Amino acid sequence: MIVKNTFYNLLGLGLPLVVAIFTIPVLIESLGVARFGVLTLIWAIVSYISLLDMGLGRALTLELSVLIAKRKFWRIPKVLGTTYFLMAIIGFVLAGLTAVFSEKLAYLLKGLENYQEVISALYVMAFAIPFVILSAGARGVLEANGRFDLVNIIRVPVGVFTFLGPLFVVLFWDTRLDYIALVLLAVRVMSLIVYYWYASKTIPENFRRLQIDLRYAKPLVSNGGWMTVSNIISPLMGYIDRFLIGAIVSASAVAYYATPHEVVTKLWIIPGALTAVLFPVFASAFLEKTDRSSFLYEKSIEVIFAVMLPLCGFFILFEQEILSFWIGSDFANESRYIFALLALGILINSLAHVPFTAIQSSGNSKKTALIHLAEFPFFLLLLVWLVNVYGPLGAALAWVLRMSVDTVLMFYFSSVAPAIQNNNLTSISSYIFIVSVMLLLIFLNIDIFWKASVELLIIAYAAIKLYFQIKNRLVI
Repeated sequence: MIVKNTFYNLLGLGLPLVVAIFTIPVLIESLGVARFGVLTLIWAIVSYISLLDMGLGRALTLELSVLIAKRKFWRIPKVLGTTYFLMAIIGFVLAGLTAVFSEKLAYLLKGLENYQEVISALYVMAFAIPFVILSAGARGVLEANGRFDLVNIIRVPVGVFTFLGPLFVVLFWDTRLDYIALVLLAVRVMSLIVYYWYASKTIPENFRRLQIDLRYAKPLVSNGGWMTVSNIISPLMGYIDRFLIGAIVSASAVAYYATPHEVVTKLWIIPGALTAVLFPVFASAFLEKTDRSSFLYEKSIEVIFAVMLPLCGFFILFEQEILSFWIGSDFANESRYIFALLALGILINSLAHVPFTAIQSSGNSKKTALIHLAEFPFFLLLLVWLVNVYGPLGAALAWVLRMSVDTVLMFYFSSVAPAIQNNNLTSISSYIFIVSVMLLLIFLNIDIFWKASVELLIIAYAAIKLYFQIKNRLVI
């Protein structure tokens, strides 16, 4: 079941990446570097806003997983109705705030010619916020029921049209950013309708009538509130770099940073696909107090690293060749080291997905929230300093450092949890050694023969690791 659901998630998250690879060069050519930089900011806003649901989407998944495991179906209508009600309020409040500050946000960006167009686009995206927030709730229902196939039936077209929609607009209509925003709004409205329809079908027929009972709000917000702190701070640290680059350097510089960021961070689909499945599994295992949680914890980390290492290694070793072939040599010269550093950060932080999921699914979301709260001020100061000194390359350096610190802290706080026992120092030491070698390779100017040789060694190492996992029936 874990393998099947992970496959569904990989499919749902992976196909948009393929579409992005083919559409981004056309969008850059049609919009220009500066305007494409603004489009990446619009994408960032949509992605970020989807996480500002007070953690209710994830809290709903956790609550429903427990209710389903205990077969307490009569509570589902009140839990669902209350969650949707709270999400609607949050969505409208956030939409209003975004609309109010749209003009100020637009004028923070340097190097733009038509600020009114950008402001109009931000107004449109503000209108999309309630639909995005409510979609997270309906998706939480599907995930709690293990219907990752249905989640990805919806996720695939939404992800694909996030890139194809802007492409159709610039090719057959106009290059205006507010027109692109209208298409993205339409995609989000349709996705909510389909999510809600499928979610209602997974609930037993006698328990589909939604009820609002604010007595259920406190436990949802209490657990979800701490998840929200993580959901707000962690993505904010992931997206604020784009806005700072636009404000300190230029909108064109945003494109040189955000383009590799947009693609490389899609590699997170691999640990994300697995941990989305593990969340309700961990929740049930912790509830039953079995040893299965520690087993899944350790083996999931090993599998993720074995899969991620060849992929990230390829981006790190062949960053110049990839960008030159994909977009052009001039763009590659501006972004090559950014591309490689971001890939290294992805490799490091992919390991943190498992301890992060384990901590939150055990009901200790306060820990992850406090970790992110502690990281934020230091990261922000470091980011502002490095962007002022090194431009977008400085943002990449700050990002890698934060990924490293975040991973170390997640491992530490999960290791001291009673339900998780992970003392495999040999594996941890090997991860540190390999990451150190990859960092060195970024700044070594080796020819393509040696790059290919190193990549083949990495693939062989990863294949052996996965082979023994499968042979010993550890990947199940």
